[in-house]
Amino acid sequence: MMRETPRSFVGTVTLRLCRVPCPHQQQRARAEIAALGGVRLRGFDDEGSAVSVTADQPTDRTAVVQALERAGCQVRD
Repeated sequence: MMRETPRSFVGTVTLRLCRVPCPHQQQRARAEIAALGGVRLRGFDDEGSAVSVTADQPTDRTAVVQALERAGCQVRD
C-alpha cells in the first residue's frame, strides 16, 4: 500500500504494519503524526495491523513513515 502512495500526498492513506503496536506505541504514533502539522492519525484498524493517516496539505510519505517508526510502529513496504 505504501508503495502505491505518491511521494507527496494529500488525503487519507492506509498503511499496513508489520506487527500490531501496543497501546503505548499507538499513543506515541498519534503524537508523532500530530507533530508533522496538517497530518492526523485517523485510527488503527480493529486488529491494529494497519493505520489510516490523513494529510490536509502535501505531505512527504517518508516523513509519515519516519514518524510511525519513531513511535515503534514498523510500516510494511
